[in-house]
Amino acid sequence: MISENQPLLFYAHLSKSKDDKNKRQELNTHLTEVAEMSQKNASKIGMRNIGYCLGLLHDLGKYSELYQDYLLGERGDISRGDIDHSTAGAQYFNEFIKASMQDDNKLKNFLSEQIELCCVSHHSGLIDMIDIRGKNNFDKRLNKKYYYKETVSIEDIKKNIEKDVVDKINNIANNNLLYEIEQIKSKIDKNSKNEIYRTFSYGMLARFLLSCLIDADHTNSADFERGKKIKNKLVDWNIISEKLEKAIDELNDKNKSSENIKEIRKQISDDCAIAGQTYQKGCYKLEVPTGGGKTLASFRFAVEMAKKCNAGIDRIIYCIPFTTIIEQNANTIRKIVEADKSDKGNIVLEHHSNISQTSYDKGKEEEFNPTELYMQSWDIPIIFTTNVQILEVLFGRRTSDTRKLHQLANSIIIFDEVQSLPIKCVHLFNNAINYLVDFCNTTVVLCTATQPLLDNVDPERGCLKLSEKPDIIQNRNCVFDSLKRVEVKPEIKDVDYTSEEIASKAAEFVNDNENCLVICNTTKSAKEIFEIIKGRVDYEVYHLSARMMPIHRKIVLRAIKRKLNKRKKIAVVSTQVIEAGIDIDFNCGIRALAGLDSIIQAAGRINRNGTLKTNDGNNKKGKLYVYNFNENLGILDDIKRGKDTAKIILRRHPNADLLDNKIIKDYYDDFFYQKEQRKDMQFLICNENTELDLLSENRKYNGKYNLTLNQSFKEASNNFKVIDNIASPVCIEIKRVRKIIDKINSSFDSKERYKLIKKLHKYRVNIYPSQFKNSTAIKPINNDLDIYSISDCYYDKNFGITEEAALDKGGACV
Repeated sequence: MISENQPLLFYAHLSKSKDDKNKRQELNTHLTEVAEMSQKNASKIGMRNIGYCLGLLHDLGKYSELYQDYLLGERGDISRGDIDHSTAGAQYFNEFIKASMQDDNKLKNFLSEQIELCCVSHHSGLIDMIDIRGKNNFDKRLNKKYYYKETVSIEDIKKNIEKDVVDKINNIANNNLLYEIEQIKSKIDKNSKNEIYRTFSYGMLARFLLSCLIDADHTNSADFERGKKIKNKLVDWNIISEKLEKAIDELNDKNKSSENIKEIRKQISDDCAIAGQTYQKGCYKLEVPTGGGKTLASFRFAVEMAKKCNAGIDRIIYCIPFTTIIEQNANTIRKIVEADKSDKGNIVLEHHSNISQTSYDKGKEEEFNPTELYMQSWDIPIIFTTNVQILEVLFGRRTSDTRKLHQLANSIIIFDEVQSLPIKCVHLFNNAINYLVDFCNTTVVLCTATQPLLDNVDPERGCLKLSEKPDIIQNRNCVFDSLKRVEVKPEIKDVDYTSEEIASKAAEFVNDNENCLVICNTTKSAKEIFEIIKGRVDYEVYHLSARMMPIHRKIVLRAIKRKLNKRKKIAVVSTQVIEAGIDIDFNCGIRALAGLDSIIQAAGRINRNGTLKTNDGNNKKGKLYVYNFNENLGILDDIKRGKDTAKIILRRHPNADLLDNKIIKDYYDDFFYQKEQRKDMQFLICNENTELDLLSENRKYNGKYNLTLNQSFKEASNNFKVIDNIASPVCIEIKRVRKIIDKINSSFDSKERYKLIKKLHKYRVNIYPSQFKNSTAIKPINNDLDIYSISDCYYDKNFGITEEAALDKGGACV
């Protein structure tokens, strides 16, 4: 225990540094500094005083003498996490609000629940208000006693709270807290047309406030450990705009597309710039045909809007569905906006699973690395990330994800290929986007060539609220007609085409058209068709799939482009990995029957630049043939259902142009209708519960207790998984990788290690546990890093990762 003779100093943290073991952060200092940062974060939605209050309250439990004994090492029998220091702030505020605000009204209860929920949740993530069994978990937590061998009550803690902290809490708690909560609550109630969106928004508000607190808490703790505060890089959007305009002009000069295609792409880009300069914040659609240049065009819209709003936009977030293309898009923008040496690494952040899983060493989270800091906080002007990462920020269970949520406010978020959104997430996504646009000063752009009808699903469960004039491209139909460079020819028969038949068709098309691209739904059929074609022809045949290392795919793509440019005969057999974001141009192609969105993406790789000509010099369309392959789709439910819906549309419109907007709308009408009938869009979990219900009304238990928030937050976050069958990245130990691993293991410099780790990304392949019966084949590169490797014996030069090692087949391991 603390001696009565020594001054009562209470600490929040002790330094973990071996060089400065005696460095201590006083609790008063920590609470005040966190309050100031949390206030700044929460001010984005007009809740600065509530943010400040949260910062002061969150660690009041550390005023326990028992906690101080543990922190100072005087209680060796106590481990980290044994003492709950999160509940005290909630209990303190609960007593305060009951005493100081006598009226028993819903507004007071709402304020109390929001603040107390954030306090008790700042280490665990939002707890259940009502748990899955219908018990009032929130009241149980507020009535909790502190047990660790001896009891520690809120009364014990209150005796130790410094007067300065008490005065600050009293001042801020009486300073417009009810006004702030009334403003946001009335705004939510006014904007909510149904109970689901109203209660969902209440829950999102709690998660947003928790994000403000967690980010402030983690940032302050890291600043203390480093001994300095890191100044954020501020950008002038006018300068970013100047750099972008210059780069676009240079790219247009180098463009080898036909004059017609160049003119259409310029028109699309110019429309985006004008919209950015004139549109108000809201939710917009950018419908552009594949090959229309939507990456730079959408970014141009965002930069122009940010420039117009001056300091009103903090960041631009570009979301991409596939990690296979995120690096190239991030690099394109990085080269433009980080041309100056002082800007490098401080404007553009690339954040996805391949990077985030290896960004820092275990147990060394506080070691400073600028890129790591930005990945933790997202406090950087331009971010390239994935749809999965954004969905985790909105609904995931980790506090490291929740921390980033407040950074979505005052931002422009671009969702590229939005049709790739997992169908089970539709209603959750729609409600979350509506919340960000309605209450967080966020602008959202939905980019695609095949716009799903997110604004035309069940409005009771959550349909997207688009802006009054949602289209960025004004003459959309004219643009699509002008960019029609491909004729889609479905040739569906009652019996599926075998791999042998598809290979024969491909070889025939190469003879007639110089080249042919074949896109399959499965790696198995791609491998089979590749091997058949390769065994029959004397020209080059290439294979592409996600089983190949990124560096391997890049080398193969480079070779393919060289052959295409030289007009050499080639055949390419690929999985869907070639469909999104790959700038490649074939004369004709074959696509395995799938959803119409996939077929349209495939069409974007055919005659992409509009350069095909007839013998007399006129423009000519490329051809994409669609066949029903004999493929086992197994667990690929979305592909299977998309394929089934495409069959219905083809039967309904046997001679229609599949690239016609009316046909695409018809497809999505059917596709979404089937999903809504099956409740697939509500994110079904166990016992007929849905994520949507748990995060909104929680109807089973709504009204059972006198609570405004009834959500089972923890249950929902624990069950939230965007990808059901999660793959893990593994490095292939080719010679170069072994050298990098050796350097990583011999380096003790954090920045150097990070650079080396990033080099490994291009040699990694995502694999599923079921792929390898012999689990000893995969091993960590060392004990400090969550990075795993596998011998190159398990890597085939044509197909990538394989389940059997080459030496198992009598081959050599090199």
